[in-house]
Amino acid sequence: MPTITILNGEETGRTYEWGSENGIRIGRNGANDFVIANASVSGEHCIIEPCDGGWRIKDNDSTNGTRLNDQRITMAMLHRNDVIAFGDIVATIRGEDVPETETSTESYESIPRTTIVMRPTGGAARQVDGFTKKSESKKLFNFIITISVIGVIALFALLAVKLLG
Repeated sequence: MPTITILNGEETGRTYEWGSENGIRIGRNGANDFVIANASVSGEHCIIEPCDGGWRIKDNDSTNGTRLNDQRITMAMLHRNDVIAFGDIVATIRGEDVPETETSTESYESIPRTTIVMRPTGGAARQVDGFTKKSESKKLFNFIITISVIGVIALFALLAVKLLG
């Protein structure tokens, strides 16, 4: 028998089980087979129905959409342990009557990792233009420019006082 188990929200852990020959209607409306009382779930959100080779899920033009394994769908085949999102509510489907995934999906822990070690070429590390420390001559030049600008401003201020006063 297929089962859907809610994985988040106020109804975490709640499970719905149904017969292999029947489909189910899921939504917020009380007339559904599996009622999920959450504002992000539409009144008649989606249906899960039997089909050749297993089960398929069809979105009923719900407001917040139906996602299967983090992909928004209108209709898709279901596989054991798929993650289904009805609006903000996340659930998983299980059961012997639900076929296993056709293609194996590796977890991120099984992906080989590569470490890249970068070492400077030659003896000492080379400095890249634009990222070097300021030289003493550049510091002196900047100091002289700053003092000159302050002096010019002071001269203009004195001249303005003489002309206006």
